[in-house]
Amino acid sequence: MYLFLIVLLILGILFFGYMWFEAGNVELNRVRFAKGSRGLKILHLTDIHIDLLRVKTKKVSKIIMKESPDFILMSGDYISRPSHIPMFLKFLNEIKGNNKIYLCLGNHDYEAFLRDKKDGLQQYMKKVEEAGVTILHDNAEVFEKDNIKYNIIGITDYRRGKHDLDSAFKNCSKDSKINIAFSHNPDIVLEIPRDKVDYLFCGHFHGGQIWMPFDLEFKVLRKEKLCKMGIKRGLHKINGINLYISKGLGNVLFPLRLFSRPEITVYHIN
Repeated sequence: MYLFLIVLLILGILFFGYMWFEAGNVELNRVRFAKGSRGLKILHLTDIHIDLLRVKTKKVSKIIMKESPDFILMSGDYISRPSHIPMFLKFLNEIKGNNKIYLCLGNHDYEAFLRDKKDGLQQYMKKVEEAGVTILHDNAEVFEKDNIKYNIIGITDYRRGKHDLDSAFKNCSKDSKINIAFSHNPDIVLEIPRDKVDYLFCGHFHGGQIWMPFDLEFKVLRKEKLCKMGIKRGLHKINGINLYISKGLGNVLFPLRLFSRPEITVYHIN
């Protein structure tokens, strides 16, 4: 009996040890929409959850430096409470370098200021912008490379924010033939009109974070429509839109992952 308990304890320690290791073992995923090496190169970070982040900031910075993207997209969930702001600003400062960063907020960012929706949230966003980051909430900015214009469109979180798609597309340049959108919750893809967006990059689902049999994490613990449709990570085409759902970098509830390594994604677009 004692031997059985000792073996069980050792297996438990190894199991949780592996999940702890996996949560810090980031993978770089490359998605090629372009055949050649020319075109636009975008690096995507999401779901940082700075208080439970296991991936070393130096590792993230090293990957960014090596990849040398045209710009970085960050699609939400950086903090869970106001006290996490200094940690996130430090993270931004260490990874930014000379890179252009476009950012939108996620449901956790909004929930951090439920008691101070107006002033607290605005102060948070102001500090992020002072760090040299461009926040796009239902807004667009034109990015130009090799005389090609790209509309970069940030859409407010589907779950917690009050998204306004008309406002998001209002500032899009008609000279651009490629619309690249990013938002936190992928369910927004079900509301975007056809032919408005070519690419949409999101996070939110964490790829499941901790694997459960029969997809229980998605079927029972999540209410999102895409999860119910079996769409939870990776590349999909919905309503003519190329949608990529990243597994994200950080963790919620526990700094553990199982069969869902943290992810940094690089997109190659014509």
